[in-house]
Amino acid sequence: MNSHIQSLLQSREYSEELKEEVAIRILFGGEDPANVMECLNISSIYVVNNFVNIYRKKIENGLITLPPMDEKQKHSLHAIQQRNKELERAVKDANLMILALNNMIDIAEADLKISIRKKRGTKRS
Repeated sequence: MNSHIQSLLQSREYSEELKEEVAIRILFGGEDPANVMECLNISSIYVVNNFVNIYRKKIENGLITLPPMDEKQKHSLHAIQQRNKELERAVKDANLMILALNNMIDIAEADLKISIRKKRGTKRS
């Protein structure tokens, strides 16, 4: 009985990569949440919407900052490898945020028909 309950609980757990893929496909790919849910075998539309909302909050909150390494960590190969993974993840998140912000500007410019971005070569006074 315990193994059955555990397998049910694990079947509802989703990896961070999957959660991120769901959010990216819906927010930036313009895909329908119901189609993403079926394609990725996710249990309900509420779970999909939750992934998207969490990702939106991450974008709104900005970049992830990492604390500096102490001297002991700087001399540990494992700590350096772990830090490298964290930094790669932070760069990936920053790039996704840049993409999200650029998309928001594009949509605002199209909907409001105003120029938001500064044009190259404009004269400064």
